Amino acid sequence: MPRTASQIPVGTQFSPDLIELDEFVKALVANSGDRKALQSSVWSPPVHLKPPHGVPPSRRRANLPLEAAVQYGLLVSRTYAATELARKLATLPREQIHEEFARHILLRRGGVRVVEAVEQMNLDRMPITADNLARYLTSQGFRVTEHNTAINSLRMWLAKAGIFSSKGWDIDVETKHRILGLSAQAIGVLTELNDEQRAFVQALCQINPTGWIKASDVRDLAETTSGLRLSRSSLPQEFLRPLQAAGLIEFQTKGTAGGKSALLRTTSSFQKDVLRDFLDETAKTLDKALVAYFRRRPEDIYKDLQSSDRLTKGQALEAFAIYVMRLLGLRFIGWRKRARETGGAEVDVSLTGILGGMPTRWQVQCKNAPKSSLDIEDVAREVGVALVSRATHVLMIANAPITREARNFAASIDVATTLTTYLLDKRDFEEIRVSPGALGRILRAKA
Repeated sequence: MPRTASQIPVGTQFSPDLIELDEFVKALVANSGDRKALQSSVWSPPVHLKPPHGVPPSRRRANLPLEAAVQYGLLVSRTYAATELARKLATLPREQIHEEFARHILLRRGGVRVVEAVEQMNLDRMPITADNLARYLTSQGFRVTEHNTAINSLRMWLAKAGIFSSKGWDIDVETKHRILGLSAQAIGVLTELNDEQRAFVQALCQINPTGWIKASDVRDLAETTSGLRLSRSSLPQEFLRPLQAAGLIEFQTKGTAGGKSALLRTTSSFQKDVLRDFLDETAKTLDKALVAYFRRRPEDIYKDLQSSDRLTKGQALEAFAIYVMRLLGLRFIGWRKRARETGGAEVDVSLTGILGGMPTRWQVQCKNAPKSSLDIEDVAREVGVALVSRATHVLMIANAPITREARNFAASIDVATTLTTYLLDKRDFEEIRVSPGALGRILRAKA
């Protein structure tokens, strides 16, 4: 199978306008492991809806549907044996097969990331085409090849299940969550889980309880299977409340700090197979801060920035960095320092985009430390990093005073180099909070 830069399956010769899915998987199972028989069957009716005159003479072209089947998880690479998924689909009635295949695409083939990106672009009122979407995803680190049939084929398969409209990128949100088996709230919560919380959920999936059980027993199993040490400080607060917020469990506790008396039971929304796939496969394709941001209003971000909880404050600062990105009309490249790694004090993000008709690359630091200050060492560090990151602009937004030495140093860098440096202090921070559109005016004034 050829290598591809895309993180979603190839689409060549494998889309609903060319392939009848129920006949396709039956052919894969019936001819499992026999490449020539597979080629003959998938290029013929009733599998192929627009068959050529026989199997294409080129081995490369003859193999295209099989290569797609491998990437979609229907055939085993090299042996061309039918997978467990193909065998399962082959037993389903026609009215169920597209929903089951769509669930597989969402959970295991990058489908959730694609759908989430479309929702984000809609919120930002960005025009959506296959190429624009591929570019948007790639700019965020999820590579999708442009000018390729892959992303459009994936959309068409999800459209067969009713997630996308038949002709465009409109999303039926209710159908998406019903087929996926997870609500938007659950997706957000699960995406943000740390390693210990993930281990707790995975242990709960192993137990798959039918009634009330001790939360401490789930914690103990999680430690045994994961090798991690789970916090004893507040089991309900750290492990149970997030899952309750996701609608996956209910719990009772007498309030002991260690949670020894806490009991939990799963809700009807708890599906162990869906959760396992989401944690093992889907969550790897999602960026926690992007998912969290698009679930928050700006006023919620500013409120959480004042929280005494370090995790809440750190997540809010990451969301604030994405907020700045959207105000500037830039695209996300990646994180350098996550807020949770600094106790919610600062976060660094790389952004890119066209400003004033010129391509730019921004290195942004957001610092939420009202009792501290931004000094010359902070600016010098960002300038040093910019030499390696190839940034054209450095933007530092500090909810804190900025020392005179720091401002003088930034000015000298602007004069001596091609790097443009912006320092926004506590007053600017507050002005952006009151009037987001002020960011553009502030930057022009400081340029």
